[in-house]
Amino acid sequence: MSYILAADVGATKVLLQASDTTKNLVLAEKRYLSADFPSLTALIETFQSEFDLPAIDAACLGLPGPVKSRRAELTNLPWTVDADALETLCGIDRVDIINDFYAAALGVDDLQPDDLVCLQEGQYDITGNRLVVGAGSGLGVAPVKNCNGAFIPQPSEGGHADFAPVNNEQDDILAWLRKKWPHVSYERLLSGEGLETLYFFYSIQAHGHGKRGINAAEIHQAALDGEQIAVQTLDTFVEIYGAYIGNAALIWEPQAGIFVAGGIAPKIQDWMTQPRFIHAFLNKGRMKKIVETFPIYLVVNESVGLLGAIRHARSLLNAHPE
Repeated sequence: MSYILAADVGATKVLLQASDTTKNLVLAEKRYLSADFPSLTALIETFQSEFDLPAIDAACLGLPGPVKSRRAELTNLPWTVDADALETLCGIDRVDIINDFYAAALGVDDLQPDDLVCLQEGQYDITGNRLVVGAGSGLGVAPVKNCNGAFIPQPSEGGHADFAPVNNEQDDILAWLRKKWPHVSYERLLSGEGLETLYFFYSIQAHGHGKRGINAAEIHQAALDGEQIAVQTLDTFVEIYGAYIGNAALIWEPQAGIFVAGGIAPKIQDWMTQPRFIHAFLNKGRMKKIVETFPIYLVVNESVGLLGAIRHARSLLNAHPE
């Protein structure tokens, strides 16, 4: 038998799945809160013990941060992950660690039609490249190169590119944020914390003081209920999101599709499908005719990163058969 472990690690939550590839059977799957554990090793050991799992032959872990030499310092978690140490401490024959959006890009091939909502039909070209972008606890970006029909993700930390305002209101937001951070990246706004930051900004604009203690989900619900500050927050969020994805698309020219993943977009689907997002995406002056040809899909299956990690773990078995 061949047993694999796959993980989609986020700053807030970690989703783990163990499966028997011989029987095509899921042995265990569970979501844990990242903050409940001092390390990824401790979390995996808890998972193994809780479900009394057999020895794992291969594991792939999608991590929110750059991976170098089988090690990763996670961007929004105080964890250092070492693949070699995990093999020893967790009794796993082979562990690979990859960027979480590298994993999401791999998972796109395993999505079903119902997992996608078309935001722009464009002019699909099967020989073109892909782009996978997603805001959640952070902002992930994965350019995907088409190599003779095989889609190969490329490593990227594009979420930390400089935020570029596109109107006077966004100029004001940037000036306000620079009082706190000398470098303002897109991730500062295109993330769960970014939604809270925008809400705080608009609260100051409206009342002279900010309102803290309201999270991204509560902001979305308040917007659905018609609260003006929350509506402004969501409107600006999707405008910045659309403009950013349009910038990335100009660099990469993803004629085989842009896939908007991450934890936030599926939850605010009612805002993502309004014209505001696409208008911001298309607002590229002379390049509008280019970006309007790129297909855009909203990924509503939030397990796309786990699907990619499973795919990669299976490939480890094939590379190192028993």
